[in-house]
Amino acid sequence: MATATAPTSTPVNKNEKYERIVLEASPAMEKELEEAKDLLDRALCSMPSEDDEKYEQEDTEDEEEEGSSLYEKDLAAISARSKQVLPKDFPFTAYVPEDETIMDKQVFASYTGPVYWNDCGRDFIVDPNQPKENFQPENMANLVYHSLKPLRVHEGGEKPMTVRSFVEGVTALKFIPGDHHFLENIEIQMREIDDKEVMTVVFYTGS
Repeated sequence: MATATAPTSTPVNKNEKYERIVLEASPAMEKELEEAKDLLDRALCSMPSEDDEKYEQEDTEDEEEEGSSLYEKDLAAISARSKQVLPKDFPFTAYVPEDETIMDKQVFASYTGPVYWNDCGRDFIVDPNQPKENFQPENMANLVYHSLKPLRVHEGGEKPMTVRSFVEGVTALKFIPGDHHFLENIEIQMREIDDKEVMTVVFYTGS
């Protein structure tokens, strides 16, 4: 009987180039993708917005007296709580919401196949040796780039992948993101990898 297990020794430095093939999902699967993306965004990217009304109403003089703004205090508190909730060696700075039960929620409603992961820095590597005009906004479609093969973080099977088992799978890769480690956004696509249609989660990060 197949069970879902996280890989423990996938070589993240195996920089194997591959042809990125994004598949068009059916309407039902597209809905599942959107719901899964929303869940992972809420679970890992719940950073407060500086535009929130409660931060805009803060008195500047009070901020100067206390040495830090309410926004900065909330951000620090969320970051500290997230470090406690996430695996010790999770390589990204994420922002978990106050309701930590989200970590045990099932990511996909019906999909039970393998799940792959990639960092945006591996997923889209621009070739610097190309005509400068390719970098103009109107010519972005002409950019020459390559991708490194996504890494498997969930084997698939009868046991569903939860947010917690997903981040444990990413942690097991021992990936080093460098300066770009603040998790800002998450994308999920159905891709063709090794001649199979599989879910692929991509992390978009900032410094």
